Amino acid sequence: MTALDAVLIFLLVLLLLRGALVIILAAAHVLRPRPENAELPEVTVMIAAYNEEVGLERTVQSVLADPSAHVSVIVVDDGSRDATPRIGARLAAEDPRVTFITQPNGGKSSALNTALPYVTTEVVVSVDADSAIAPGTLGALAANFLDPKVGAAAGDVRVAGQAGWLSMFQHVEYVTGQHLDKRAQDMLGIITVVPGAAGAYRTSLLREIGGYSSDTLTEDMDLTIAIAERRYRVVFEPRAVGFTEPPLLLKHLWRQRLRWMYGTFQVMGKYRHLFLRPGAGRLGLLALPYVLVYGFMLGILAPLMDVMIIGYLVRGELDDVTRLALLNVVTDVSLATVALLLGRVRVWTALLTPAQRLYYRGFVAMVVIMTSLSFLRRRRVRWNKLPRVGLAGSDAAALSPLPVLDGNEKLVRVTIPEPLKEAQ
Repeated sequence: MTALDAVLIFLLVLLLLRGALVIILAAAHVLRPRPENAELPEVTVMIAAYNEEVGLERTVQSVLADPSAHVSVIVVDDGSRDATPRIGARLAAEDPRVTFITQPNGGKSSALNTALPYVTTEVVVSVDADSAIAPGTLGALAANFLDPKVGAAAGDVRVAGQAGWLSMFQHVEYVTGQHLDKRAQDMLGIITVVPGAAGAYRTSLLREIGGYSSDTLTEDMDLTIAIAERRYRVVFEPRAVGFTEPPLLLKHLWRQRLRWMYGTFQVMGKYRHLFLRPGAGRLGLLALPYVLVYGFMLGILAPLMDVMIIGYLVRGELDDVTRLALLNVVTDVSLATVALLLGRVRVWTALLTPAQRLYYRGFVAMVVIMTSLSFLRRRRVRWNKLPRVGLAGSDAAALSPLPVLDGNEKLVRVTIPEPLKEAQ
């Protein structure tokens, strides 16, 4: 056995052990009692909108239609150059629960901070202007704040339908990330990202922190770390379902992931003083090292492992390394299957896992490398507004049964959005 074989075996065993641990923790999360949806605090939803004429109305409608919580909505137009201000003003005129504010363009963090002084409720929820939430989401999120130790709650974010192979890959990625990784992270108390598409915060804590920071490109991760640093719990709420419009073209996905990765680099740098510091608790000892190892290091090493495994298979070498590699592929498919079952979506998409793994690992490695070079050269990565095609509703029954609990603990049917086709 060569030294390279030994390294590959070590990495494969590490991934197998991680998979087993994630399964155990996710199963424990499923069995853990959920907070009761009784005497819920009122909720304010903040929506920052920049050139969101395509999807803003759908987003606001999905929030107002949620029967599970008393809700008010604050929409902040961040200097849009399309019809967003006109749509926002009309929505506010039609429903007294909606407040509409305009400001010069200052970025998403600035827009959300503009809304924060108008919040009068105990719980505040952020919903991206290109997203839609399922019935029951607000009540499920709000119920977690009956525990005074909870500072933030992350919802279950999914891509808005499956329009092509790239969206399907993202679908598997999102569901696996939410229903395995997020559940496991919740059990360990190491969630590092509350998503902008469906995330809730304790209003008093958000104000204490000073609102959203504009120091990084990933303001949601930045805020989550700041909350965890103050020893508040950050939890995952699988009953709170939000749908977001995914990039439909590879170049748009590249721009999105480059921004995400660059923002992660910024956050890691900003909170480097917490890294491996015992006084920082799980955040410094587990959460941040986990991001470093599995987000950065394995992000680069994983595609190299795949190339080596393919080389073994092409040469027809069925040795211990190859068997372990094949077991790892089977484990990946099994993990995806469990995640899809927990998310109550179509299980057959787990069969895409080998292709998704092979493609995505190379893609992620390129993103990590390019981001590292940009970061080291101190080259700024811009926000890069992605084009929108909007969300169109389709009956969930036509896709998959996805019941969600509303505030009265009744099962309601979710409308799953899907991307509209580009005009020919």
